[in-house]
Amino acid sequence: MTPEPRDSAIRISNLVKKYGDTVAVEDLSLSVRPGSMFGFLGPNGSGKSTTIGCLTGLLDPTAGHIEILGRSFSTESADLKRRMGVMPETLGLFDPLYAHEFLAFVGRMFGLDEATTRRRASELLEALDLSGTSKTLAEFSTGMRKRAAFAAAVIHSPDVLFLDEPFESIDPAGAALMKQWLRRFTDQGRTVFITSHVLETVERLCHEVAIITKPGKLVWQGDITVLANDGAIHCDGHEFRALEPLFLHLTGERYADLNWL
Repeated sequence: MTPEPRDSAIRISNLVKKYGDTVAVEDLSLSVRPGSMFGFLGPNGSGKSTTIGCLTGLLDPTAGHIEILGRSFSTESADLKRRMGVMPETLGLFDPLYAHEFLAFVGRMFGLDEATTRRRASELLEALDLSGTSKTLAEFSTGMRKRAAFAAAVIHSPDVLFLDEPFESIDPAGAALMKQWLRRFTDQGRTVFITSHVLETVERLCHEVAIITKPGKLVWQGDITVLANDGAIHCDGHEFRALEPLFLHLTGERYADLNWL
């Protein structure tokens, strides 16, 4: 099913998340267009994973409002959760299971019938080079675990896909296949919300980017497709022809020069 047209696939208004007296996300507002590959960037500890936790119902926001697919969303929104795919930072695998058992459980949990679940699990495992292994998920390498988590996130063909560092530890062939699938996903009008520290990948893959700083404050959001066409982004009186210098400028990241290295 292709998602119906709407102004925003994801809308966050004045989102706040606190842990006691510690503010993890502070008054964050942004909107994500349907059918876009949206990059959500920030330094370590800036609140990216916390924001995704709130957007997917894993965490309760302290304040603010979230809309997914044009509808108000909370941790109790089971019907909207069934339309999401999530690959969290922690991966969320059931380690004692074999990969096919895990995908069978996930498929049925999202309402797929047994035949569809079995067929899609088999196709995913074959394409991601995970079929034929006699190892449980606990015995998988980091890259294999990432592939299994990605398969679980897409098996039910969701309308919105949340990916937290999906390409970390994935070999080039696996990453290329995943990117091909993601482009097809957005071509169908579905939406991908992705975090990554690999800015070159985000620059090539994403249509739009939001950059946050600690504690979860939005400092810039805009279209970055101009960079793929040898164009430039103008910000604060500067011209940026790549995402990395723009990111460093906006986040104020500075590193000491150790002259003994």
